[in-house]
Amino acid sequence: MHSIRIACRRWYNINPHLCRRTFSSTAASSPSPTISTSSSSLHYDRDTGIIWEKTLSLSNVQKKPIYQTIIGIEIHAQLSIPTKLFSSAPTRHHSETNNNNINNTSPALPNTNVHPYDIAYPGTLPSSPSIQAIQSSILASAALNCNINSISRFERKHYFYPDLPTGYQITQQRWPLASDGMIKFMPTSSGIDANVSDRKMGKKKKRRRGGSLNDDKVNVDQKQMQDNKSSSSTTNIIEPVELRIERIQLEQDTGKTTTHTVLNDDDTMITKSYIDYNRAGRALIEIVSHPDLRSAHEASGAVEHIRKLLKHVGSCDGRMEEGSLRCDLNVSIAPIVDDERNEDTTNSNIDDRQELPLNTGERVEVKNLNSLRQIITATEYEALRQSALAQNCKPTGRETRTWSVKPTSETHPLGGETFCIRAKGDAIDYRFMPEPDLPPLVLDGETLGYGSSDKNMSLEEYIDMHMPESAEDAKLRLVSEYGLTEDVAAVITGDPPAIALFELTVETAKSELESTRSEEIDKAADMKKLSTLAANWLCNDLFALVKKSAVRDIDESSEGGLNHLISVEYSTVDGQRLGALIAMLVNDLLTTPMAKKVLAIMYDEEEIQSHPKDIAKVNGWEVISDMETLIQLCQSVVLDSKNAGQLEQYKLGGKKVWKIEKFFVGKIMGASKGNAHPERMNEALSIVLSKVGL
Repeated sequence: MHSIRIACRRWYNINPHLCRRTFSSTAASSPSPTISTSSSSLHYDRDTGIIWEKTLSLSNVQKKPIYQTIIGIEIHAQLSIPTKLFSSAPTRHHSETNNNNINNTSPALPNTNVHPYDIAYPGTLPSSPSIQAIQSSILASAALNCNINSISRFERKHYFYPDLPTGYQITQQRWPLASDGMIKFMPTSSGIDANVSDRKMGKKKKRRRGGSLNDDKVNVDQKQMQDNKSSSSTTNIIEPVELRIERIQLEQDTGKTTTHTVLNDDDTMITKSYIDYNRAGRALIEIVSHPDLRSAHEASGAVEHIRKLLKHVGSCDGRMEEGSLRCDLNVSIAPIVDDERNEDTTNSNIDDRQELPLNTGERVEVKNLNSLRQIITATEYEALRQSALAQNCKPTGRETRTWSVKPTSETHPLGGETFCIRAKGDAIDYRFMPEPDLPPLVLDGETLGYGSSDKNMSLEEYIDMHMPESAEDAKLRLVSEYGLTEDVAAVITGDPPAIALFELTVETAKSELESTRSEEIDKAADMKKLSTLAANWLCNDLFALVKKSAVRDIDESSEGGLNHLISVEYSTVDGQRLGALIAMLVNDLLTTPMAKKVLAIMYDEEEIQSHPKDIAKVNGWEVISDMETLIQLCQSVVLDSKNAGQLEQYKLGGKKVWKIEKFFVGKIMGASKGNAHPERMNEALSIVLSKVGL
């Protein structure tokens, strides 16, 4: 590794222009179109993807559907493997990269996780593709219901950009690993914020429902607008959508370019771009869909569904905010109104998602969207932009654009805009050619059986052995077998390791209770109560501790970030100890406040794995549930001379007797140091007060 770093330093000394370089895009950004006049404007429906033209008159508001959005997606997902695709350079998922924390989110120093091949050092060649990358790609393809090809091929995609030092990307454009997949998902609900992580801490943003690039400020009666809504808008009915996956290809990632404005030597501001090659050569899969989507909420729902699938099978961690999963949109519009005759002539095949509608416009690609909110707003902006150009008889051509985030204002009501980075006339000839240094990728027993004794494993056997239970099947099973609600089951299945931890917790708690009660717990009602209690402690208390330990103290690192993923996989409390704690709660050996303290102590233990009974005993946390003991405790407090005044007031009766009872409860809990069983203590107090009050 030392010799590799020396080689990298030499390469940087020879080629400093590729390590720190100032450059700018020559493509001029097209101005935002004016799509609104004094009497009409365009409106986009995020649920249906229809662009409406609103015409205002003295009496009412008329809305006419004019265009339908047609959308395809391309997802680039980094594989969660320890090394790069064609070199031994480590990634952040490597155990030696981040102090043995394979999912430490603290970024490595720029250009430190680099192999000479990653920076095209002369004479270096790609090694055989990572077996783990191949296996991870197979699971991802199976999760998306794709046909996996037993033989696929690598090829070179030529283009120049500073963060691609080889001048080409190794990909599988024409001979992909998998193809012809299908997923079914639910679109993003219009009543739910598309990306909670985009909100600022402590602030709630009002959900923007539709909009335009330049809305006129008109005072319109809300009832009239409601009455004029088209019957085609079904915002209250959300139905599952099917999306066809065209192909999944295994390829290299590029480096990362960041742009900074700095002060020059002559006190002038200059923009410089810096390149970090840590990401160059990382294994990723590109998931390309057919243009089957019709709205912004469908696009965001598809991306979120795929993100969850990849995370569930362990192929990708799905952290969009860090670039682990990036999305490109292909947006176009299709007319649904004949302007010349001024009457509806809805395309006969506009609802047939497997065929493009008639007269569909040119496809515009919007690159590198890294949040669901950006996917929704970029789709809306691009649909309105293309519609405005089409209305002005200037339809957009095929081009590549990128999303630029802007402060939300009247100029940028959607919080950003797209601008052109490459037009049709600047289209790149990628000059695809087979990769001469790599043989075809063959999914044989040697590849699939790597790491196991079975070297004759078939593709079907590998998928059956390594494919986890789907999140949807697991949710249905938790609901049917354990009696959980769908919401709670969805939280547990959202973190795959939590499924096994929950089941172990329930099994352990059941065994502990049966050993103390000398009877089996087989009643459905008892099991449901036990399962619900275990799920609540897992989803609320344990998840809270995991999140707290994941968030890095700002004093320890100025860059912030996470110590590890927010997953119970990194919990120091396993299912056995959590189950034992649940059993103590059910047996009334601990109160809820006591149990929370015990759980916190267990979680903070690094080496010693103490049993919750031992922790409770050491700290003197033992519930007093014996009725005779509780009666004696209540008598000592009620008959205490210090409380004689309160006792006399209680004997007099009146409306404020409950306050005196509350006073005694507090005193009794204090005398017992919080160990008195709350319900039984109230029963004992009632018995004592009924006697002394006579």
